[in-house]
Amino acid sequence: MNTDILISIKPIHMANIASRTKTHEFRKYLIPTSVKRMWFYTTAPIQRLQYIASIGTAKSPGEISTEDTGLRNEEFNAGGKESRHAYEIVHLYELDEPLSLRDLIDHGFVKGAPQKYQWVPLEMFNQIPWEQRCVF
Repeated sequence: MNTDILISIKPIHMANIASRTKTHEFRKYLIPTSVKRMWFYTTAPIQRLQYIASIGTAKSPGEISTEDTGLRNEEFNAGGKESRHAYEIVHLYELDEPLSLRDLIDHGFVKGAPQKYQWVPLEMFNQIPWEQRCVF
């Protein structure tokens, strides 16, 4: 399955995405073009999977609309961020029952927290009801 990745994110960045303060996820590396969704594993102290985002295609500095006033978009456009790729958060889904890292490991979905990103196994995609609650 090459449409979904599990990716680690710091709690402050996840909170900013959930509140719609942050409209793009910035990465230093290019994510494969086949990816349509990011499953966000929020790192310590939260350590759980709670949100899944459908994303747009990669943007380079200068390509985010100036009308989009999301957190750090202007800095990214000006080339002032270390990150070279921006992914618009198009829709955000919240799990009714977040899964801890222990839950993810016990279900055999992962061996540990993702370091860069890892592909979402088909079993995980099929067993976790992620489309039920769209935040935006």
